[in-house]
Amino acid sequence: MITLEGYIADFMDIVSENPRMGPKHVSLMLAILYYFHHQGGSNPVTVFSAQLRDQAKIKSERIYYYVMRDLKDWGYIKLAPSFKPGVASLITLREIGSKE
Repeated sequence: MITLEGYIADFMDIVSENPRMGPKHVSLMLAILYYFHHQGGSNPVTVFSAQLRDQAKIKSERIYYYVMRDLKDWGYIKLAPSFKPGVASLITLREIGSKE
């Protein structure tokens, strides 16, 4: 079971060691964790990309998708994007270090 406090601590430990991790990655991950917390710590998180971009202060859709892809490829999240207007995407937090 993922807890907010534990995930933030583990994630921030990795941030300091990962030279690829930039401020936009950290900001987007914190935005995902914000919605995770506000949805009662339920996994997956149901959220629209516009909400995440606003919370993370990422104006460009291109940059948002680039950073989201990195977080997915690096194993922090699983992403089930919705390409339908009015239907939120599902973002599942993965245990840090999990390979599933």
